[in-house]
Amino acid sequence: MPYDGPIDIDSLVDLDSLAGASHWTFFAFPRATLNEHGLPSDPDAQRYIAAVQSTGVPIGIWHNSPVDDTVYAAVTQDNISQLKDAVAGLTEFPDSYAADLCEKLFRNVASNGT
Repeated sequence: MPYDGPIDIDSLVDLDSLAGASHWTFFAFPRATLNEHGLPSDPDAQRYIAAVQSTGVPIGIWHNSPVDDTVYAAVTQDNISQLKDAVAGLTEFPDSYAADLCEKLFRNVASNGT
């Protein structure tokens, strides 16, 4: 059954506090699109992240990534296999959904000059 609920902010892993850790990212979005909670403001992006989170994978939002102006939804190295299984089970999203949406979000920011 598809999950349309909100991202559970309270259960997000604090990836920024794990100094020196390299995270496995599964969704990128422009820093310019963050809302007041540090999440992507795009409803489709929120729905996708929430769907992954609803599978029980401990995910977080990585704000201090090494890529300028880019924020990621990610997991720690220990949860890569669980994430891959969860994403494969999200039948409501086509295989290229995350990549296509990331591209759209970055293209929109570039065209708006922000």
